[in-house]
Amino acid sequence: MKKRLFFAVFSFFVFAVQAQDKEVKVGDVLTINSISESTYNHIDLPRKNIIIKRGGVPNYKSVYNNEVVVTEINTNADGEQLAVLKRKDGRKFFTSFPTIKANVTKAIDSEELIF
Repeated sequence: MKKRLFFAVFSFFVFAVQAQDKEVKVGDVLTINSISESTYNHIDLPRKNIIIKRGGVPNYKSVYNNEVVVTEINTNADGEQLAVLKRKDGRKFFTSFPTIKANVTKAIDSEELIF
């Protein structure tokens, strides 16, 4: 009986620790993963025409494997974390956008962002 109780309590703590690992805080460094699809669903990258109007280079492959720092976190009504991301090296995205926004909860689940 004690073994079963110990196993149940141990399992609870293991699942609790795994749930806390997905919490993103300001200052965390994430990596934008290269995906097989042509567009990111949970990272808000600007459209091609907007990039051109602002004088940038619309090369979406330049975003792959960039390390980004979380500068701001907000939580919406559904409990999902929305973040503002800035490149770790200080450069701008597409040479004209200093930050981008992302739904971090969904982006990590779909492996668009990696811890």
